[in-house]
Amino acid sequence: LKDDNILITDVKGNFNLIKNFAKKEQINNENVIKINTDIEPHKVLDTYINKDKLFISYIVLNDKCKTFNISFANLNFKFLKFENFFEGKQCGQKILGGRMQAYKHKNFDGLIFSVANNISDKPNDDPQNENSFFGKIVFKSFENSYISIFSKGHRNPQGLIVTDKTILSTEHGPSGGDEINNIKFNKNYGWPVSSYGKKYGNKENKLNYKLNHSDFGFEEPIFVFIPSIGISEIIKIPNNFVKSWNENFIITSLNKGSMYRVKFDKNYERLIYKEEIFIGQRIRDIKYDKKNKIILLALESKSELGIIRNKK
Repeated sequence: LKDDNILITDVKGNFNLIKNFAKKEQINNENVIKINTDIEPHKVLDTYINKDKLFISYIVLNDKCKTFNISFANLNFKFLKFENFFEGKQCGQKILGGRMQAYKHKNFDGLIFSVANNISDKPNDDPQNENSFFGKIVFKSFENSYISIFSKGHRNPQGLIVTDKTILSTEHGPSGGDEINNIKFNKNYGWPVSSYGKKYGNKENKLNYKLNHSDFGFEEPIFVFIPSIGISEIIKIPNNFVKSWNENFIITSLNKGSMYRVKFDKNYERLIYKEEIFIGQRIRDIKYDKKNKIILLALESKSELGIIRNKK
């Protein structure tokens, strides 16, 4: 945030502000300010700031029914009063995704966001069902009630970025088959029909995923990680972070505990290269601070904040 502040949201919906972090060698409890709020989510999935508004995607639990919601509040450091932006009606067993990005669609400014409901080795037809928002990337406008399924056939999108008017998503496959996808309007990405992964804990793929997308009318991934890396978020790194990192992106991973520096071709149709950078912890989230030229990592294994600087 402005003035070298960091806002950290945890899975339970606690909001904490760390002030002037870039100037401190060590952060102590007195540097952390808890921000009160009127929201009590069952589980937070993601936060996103757009024009001084804080958006939060989260799960609501009512009478054993879990639903997906997005709310927003005017950003301040004293009290966050949230208003509803998107309210899911369908109950889910294991709601996932929740990544959000600002996007302009059909001349409407709004959010695109991912939402999934996936039980390992027990896929259902929601990702292909037009009457369900699960397994989709969705667009909703800021100023009116316009809402649209942007793309479908997604298993568990964990990362989302808009760059050069292109939408890129990183998505968990089953056992193997983590994907990087170029998201296009009204396209189908195949789940649960096609996947380059297979059933967990079984050498035989009894679920019979099609090991091809295009032959069945689906979009092929830009790239597939086999074996899977537990793919999470994707960001773009400015060219002035490291001189040799030209038009590079960073993709993070959970079970591999690494960052992957990658470069796409100009049409975002293939990877030109990838380099694994080992961190040693599950990386749940990543952000880049342009002012201080640092990479921030949400390290899940020990609940730590990681900071990467270029010392050169």
